[in-house]
Amino acid sequence: MTEARRGEVWLIDLGEPLGHEQGWQRPALVVSSDGWNRHATTCTVLPMARTRRGLPTRVEVEPTPANGLDETSYARCEDVRAVSEERLVRRLGAVDAVVQLAVARTLRTFLEL
Repeated sequence: MTEARRGEVWLIDLGEPLGHEQGWQRPALVVSSDGWNRHATTCTVLPMARTRRGLPTRVEVEPTPANGLDETSYARCEDVRAVSEERLVRRLGAVDAVVQLAVARTLRTFLEL
């Protein structure tokens, strides 16, 4: 059971990337439900990157004391993935409701839900 909660930003270790995957240690936004997170050993995350690409699948997240980010980052909705709780290094903080809503809308569009 993971301690991560939806909307939290965690430093995660994705290991060595293959192809164009995100890899190494980086912040990630938890998007799986708290009900799932309480009972599973995995959680669903969006890896974050610092490079602005102007893609419609990226949600900009400004750094705040609440989210623990050091610089503007982009939640990569096109890279949604489930990760083992063993990849969670430490909690950095949490995003606000505005960012969570933007991520939800972007995921629905990207996944055609």
